[in-house]
Amino acid sequence: MYYKIGVDVGGTNTDAVLVSNKNVILAKTKQTTSTTISHGIENAIKNVISEGNIPTEKIKYIMLGTTHCTNALVERKNLNKVGAIRIGLPASRALPIMTDFPEDLKKILGKHNYLVHGGYEFDGRLISPLNEKEIKGYLLKMKGEVESLSITGIFSKTLPNQELKVAEWAKNVLGTGIKISCSHQVGGLGLLERENASILNASLKGVATKMVTAFKETIKKLGLNSQLFIGQNDGTLMSLEQVQEFPVLTISSGPTNSIRGAGALSKISNGIVIDVGGTTSDGGVLVNYFPRESTQSAQIGGVRTNFRMPDVVAVGIGGGTTIRIQKEHCQLGPDSVGYQLKEKGIAFGGNVLTISDVFIAEEQLQIAGASRSEILKKEISKVMNLPYERILQKVKETIQIAIEKLVDTLKTDGKDIPVIACGGGAFLLPQKIAGASKVVFPEHMEVANAFGACIAQISSEEEIVINTIQKNEKNELKNLLEKVTTNLLQKGALASSIDVLMKESTPLAYLPGAVKLKVKLCGDFIS
Repeated sequence: MYYKIGVDVGGTNTDAVLVSNKNVILAKTKQTTSTTISHGIENAIKNVISEGNIPTEKIKYIMLGTTHCTNALVERKNLNKVGAIRIGLPASRALPIMTDFPEDLKKILGKHNYLVHGGYEFDGRLISPLNEKEIKGYLLKMKGEVESLSITGIFSKTLPNQELKVAEWAKNVLGTGIKISCSHQVGGLGLLERENASILNASLKGVATKMVTAFKETIKKLGLNSQLFIGQNDGTLMSLEQVQEFPVLTISSGPTNSIRGAGALSKISNGIVIDVGGTTSDGGVLVNYFPRESTQSAQIGGVRTNFRMPDVVAVGIGGGTTIRIQKEHCQLGPDSVGYQLKEKGIAFGGNVLTISDVFIAEEQLQIAGASRSEILKKEISKVMNLPYERILQKVKETIQIAIEKLVDTLKTDGKDIPVIACGGGAFLLPQKIAGASKVVFPEHMEVANAFGACIAQISSEEEIVINTIQKNEKNELKNLLEKVTTNLLQKGALASSIDVLMKESTPLAYLPGAVKLKVKLCGDFIS
């Protein structure tokens, strides 16, 4: 018997669960996220260990889901100065590097962006060879000016050797301590979006190192010797070493953990998950217990990228969402009191009407320190200058419409499918939703995010482009499957647990004979 702890750090709360090796929840907690994130993690882990009353030496794994990298990009904090090299001349000169980056982000990342000769066609034909003198000249200009380097080559997903060669030269010129992000390891096929993803990845490497260090120190302080992992945005886990190499892959891991956790708690493999927090309701689609991957280019911190992201749609409705009613029109949000609910909410003596206040008044939500139902109803009516029953009707109607639009947006056909509720604000979801075959409120739904982190597996994936005129598609797909399987086993997966999440071949438009092959596998850790 061994145990696992899953932790999810959100903007309002840090949740944690203690789980047996059979994935049974033994203890759970919600702690307010502190300014120093490690304090919230420490308190949450202490709480579940104390409640679970188990020997700490039997805690084998601790999994963390965090918004740390997302917040760094959105808030423009602690980002590395980045140098960027695009390998592609004489092609690809039409659009400069960071063309569509917001101006404030460009200033933070720096101006050392250079186009150099090189690159390949989709079938491996050379566009032009690398020019060592040219590239080392640009690297010398960066010396002392950048902390990270992004390297992107045309069709490097097919042949990455030029990116790897430039990385080798960069270490010779800039020193072995330079943090390097090669695009073939991060993004998809499209050049500009892959380049953007690689640059963002490079900018986050310092943030990731600090996050990993703080996580390690927190666990050491608690006297635990567990193996540590961090959740990534496809619902699987990364080692701490991988996180420092590919921090951008942790973005959107929070909604992903919730989707995975809600599916496991409800034992529903396919449906829609709505995770309701303090500020937003995030909807995602569950496909065979994993989140559906978005087919659209993702906007991260105002930058267009093409690396894998869960297909998540958010609406501004959460437990702390403010309510305004004017001339019979009810507006929910977009602002929220968030973690200040106990300071600003009417139920706690404040003057801001929130969704939580209404549900406390209806006795569908209980929070320590809140006013009694009858007193609260009178106070809400007084503040809004309307009969309480009218306010309640308007609020519930507006929530109903917004949630039904969210469900409709996520569905791909007219069939009714299950909707699974989760998150601390799940109390506000309607019992019946148009387009839903049923609405499920599973046990432990308020900590689905932490549970999703705790049950996560490890994964491996590869994507290549082949020319079917030159190569046999079936053989190439078989070889790719074998390569990905080997990679997954090297990461520590149990061979008998390996599942195929994706195995596809997609012809590329306007390129005769060009086919993209993609394989993704997942598996359990060796116990």
